Amino acid sequence: MSVRVVLDTSALLAYARLSGIAVGELVAMVEEDGGAALVGIPAACFLSAYAAVESNDRTRLVDLATKIDCGTAILPLPGTDTIEVAESRSRLPGSGAAHAIVEVRKRGALLATYEGDSARGELPDDTVLDL
Repeated sequence: MSVRVVLDTSALLAYARLSGIAVGELVAMVEEDGGAALVGIPAACFLSAYAAVESNDRTRLVDLATKIDCGTAILPLPGTDTIEVAESRSRLPGSGAAHAIVEVRKRGALLATYEGDSARGELPDDTVLDL
């Protein structure tokens, strides 16, 4: 199974806070692909979103990341990617996309984000999916 779409912190926050339906629809579309693809949730983005939301919103976030039949997978941050993520964060102050951007590059996936303009400074336009 391959990761086709990667969610950044802005997407995870919107999902957890119910401030948009785009993330849920995107996950459902990937699930309908017959189990051939996954939506990736970078660990660093998940941790940032988890820390930023209130407890009732955390339940939705945890369910998205951990439900067995949900079509999502947590993407770990291996030591080899840590420096690249740190360097990306310095170029993207305030953005929660650094780990997601590294994963998009590594996997040839799309980035699903509410911060498309910032992401386009790091990724080609055709790899950024504005939510």
